[in-house]
Amino acid sequence: MHRFFINRDLIKGKEISLKNPISHQIKKVLRMNDGDYFELFNNTGNSYKAKIIKSESNLIKCLIEDQLKTSQDGIEINVYQSIIKTSKLELIIDKLTEIGISSFTPIITERTQKKDINSLSENKLKRLKKISIESSEQSGKVYIPKISSIKRLRNLDFGSPDNLDIVFYENNVNTKKLNYLKNKFSDKKSISVFIGPVGGFSIEEIEYFKGKESFIINLGNTTFKSDTASIISVALLRNLISGNLD
Repeated sequence: MHRFFINRDLIKGKEISLKNPISHQIKKVLRMNDGDYFELFNNTGNSYKAKIIKSESNLIKCLIEDQLKTSQDGIEINVYQSIIKTSKLELIIDKLTEIGISSFTPIITERTQKKDINSLSENKLKRLKKISIESSEQSGKVYIPKISSIKRLRNLDFGSPDNLDIVFYENNVNTKKLNYLKNKFSDKKSISVFIGPVGGFSIEEIEYFKGKESFIINLGNTTFKSDTASIISVALLRNLISGNLD
């Protein structure tokens, strides 16, 4: 069933009208007709089955027939990604939304390239938000990740007792394997994941993380690109949390 995000209240048994761009997608792209069903969600954790009642020029009237059962991803994962090329950030947002994250914050670190920082304009951030919505629609998620504005690493808050800070680092010396974390989640509500830029985090930044009692984790002998590391690390974390990794 096709899914659409709509930023409004949804109530079982109520009729609502959908305008462009959703109405265009339903009528012109998907060629749906009166009586056809689709799914709506509104970032509240709920999802609803809706039926087309009447199609007009740029408007579709529908009836919200039922609230659907939804499943949650459990513990929140919030990703702090050092800024890289915008095209790679778009891929990261698309895939991390599918995997299931709660928020994404682009950060400035010591080795973040200035041209990449300057390239990440407000319009580019809006583009990332649009991608997160589209990916949520396609992957069956009921929550859309929050895309935050640019932050500096040293200005971020650390130390919440309900949160676990995890830094993925390519160096195998004085770091832990991923499985080291498998018993660390039981009393946590959220996880903060930190991914470095091209060239990785500096030694000074790793010491800074250690001073904040963060866990420094490596993914083995392969040095992954920043975008690859982001996707792989969150996917492995999600599986570790769910018990699918020993």
